[in-house]
Amino acid sequence: MGTLLQDIRYGLRMLVKTPTFTIVAVLTLALGVGATTAMFSIVNAVLLRSLPFPDPDRGLRNVRFSKPEMDDLRTRAGVFEDLTPIFEGSENLTGAKQPERLEAVNASFSYFSMLGVTPQIGRLFGPQDFVPGFASAAVISDGLWRRAYGADPNVVGRTLLLDTDPYTIIGVLPRGFRHPGPTVSGDVDVFGAGGFSGDPFPPPIRGNRVLGSGIGRLKPGLTLAQAQARLTAMAAQLRHDFPTDYPPQAQWTIEIQPLQDTLVGKVRPMLLVLLGAVILIVFIVSLNIANLLLARASGRQQEMAVRLALGASRGRMLRQMLTESMLLSLIGGAAGIATAVGPLRFLLRVVPANIPRLNEVRIDWVVLAFALLISILTGLVFGLAPALHSAKVALFSAIREGGRGSGYSTKTGRLRDVLIVSELAFAVILMVGAGLLLRTLRDLLQENPGFNPTEVVTANTWLGVPNDPKTDPYRGIPGKATFDRELLRRMKAMPGVELAAITSSLPTTNSNPNAVGGLEIEGLAIEDRPVDRIAVFLVRPPLIVSCCGA
Repeated sequence: MGTLLQDIRYGLRMLVKTPTFTIVAVLTLALGVGATTAMFSIVNAVLLRSLPFPDPDRGLRNVRFSKPEMDDLRTRAGVFEDLTPIFEGSENLTGAKQPERLEAVNASFSYFSMLGVTPQIGRLFGPQDFVPGFASAAVISDGLWRRAYGADPNVVGRTLLLDTDPYTIIGVLPRGFRHPGPTVSGDVDVFGAGGFSGDPFPPPIRGNRVLGSGIGRLKPGLTLAQAQARLTAMAAQLRHDFPTDYPPQAQWTIEIQPLQDTLVGKVRPMLLVLLGAVILIVFIVSLNIANLLLARASGRQQEMAVRLALGASRGRMLRQMLTESMLLSLIGGAAGIATAVGPLRFLLRVVPANIPRLNEVRIDWVVLAFALLISILTGLVFGLAPALHSAKVALFSAIREGGRGSGYSTKTGRLRDVLIVSELAFAVILMVGAGLLLRTLRDLLQENPGFNPTEVVTANTWLGVPNDPKTDPYRGIPGKATFDRELLRRMKAMPGVELAAITSSLPTTNSNPNAVGGLEIEGLAIEDRPVDRIAVFLVRPPLIVSCCGA
């Protein structure tokens, strides 16, 4: 231990003695470690960190079904321990500090118990709240509680209005709870519950697949393969029992998919590619620092030769050089962690907002451990070659070359050439990848979408759906058509607006909610045209049940 402390003190003196080299090396390392740490924090939160629920490897989500199909999955399949539909939407909030548009989720009354959630204030839903339609109670998030109610501990019992419907707040969720699924514009702030068989839902028949997704848990001891086999058999039986609801051309089926893959499957390749790119940056940084250390070690040949002549062992010299490189890497790693906050904020601004779990991105102990590991590995990588070179120095030649200032030996020159060529090779790989990415981006920007998108502004509108359909001022097609015509008239009358139009789905956005799972009949109707001339087409995606097996 005493010898190690002596090596550390000597290494620190040598770094202080050459401030220019130390500053350049530390800044270079901070760049590489900081970028890698920032990128890994996103990968860790999205891909690696376990979902914050009990037994997260036994859940399911993303299934579009009707109320009868949900009942089949619950009771007939023999697969799920618990199952709840998820009815996501955006709603207008009034009755709080100020009106706002927020995300809301309605599920069954077992939603929170299945996820193992405990409220910080009040209570959560239970069987006593059951009603066929929507319950008149609501659970709010910690964020909404603080934002709209000033963290008032007496918030339980207060009334809020969602799309003009009154709800009584019965509880506040813990600060770290997040709905396990993507939403339209951010975190879910209000949670409701219902039976999904009464108003405002349509009659519970198989063709009314209004439940856009679901979340559930497999039975204990049931493997993913066993669950898939049972669901496949059930789907075949349903096609046989209800041929009119499941025509052969629809190829309706049920598939199981792990929860983690459902949430992050589409973004996994992109994040891994970005992580690989920043790791290449670390390799380039390591080779660059190794070259600097080798040049520095070549200037210290006479010092090493004198120490060997005085009785120091080559092992001791190797340990001394590695200690100096490790000190340099740890200092650079600490600087990289300190500077990772800036790149992380930048990445969170530029990455697509639809990437799941971005609200969980943070620099925690796992990220710090990764940064420490990267720092240690880079210290070994860029310090090993100079250390071996210095430890193998020949006494006579080192003293002679160092004495007359001849510069680098032939062996040192060859080693530096190898390091430079390796650094250039990694840089070329990185630049080629970046060039291909930029060319793809250029091609996407130059792609003709079939219309002129310049000077076009879009906005989303949402007509509230009251729990009592009789109170809906836009009930039925005539009421909605009246609203659309008035909205269109006012938009056309706005100064600077040349043309205005209304559509249910913007081009290239794939925002049609009925195109996700299940069998749906879609119609394309044109105003002032006879109904019998409506173009009808069939949407035939399979019913996808996503779950995590044991």
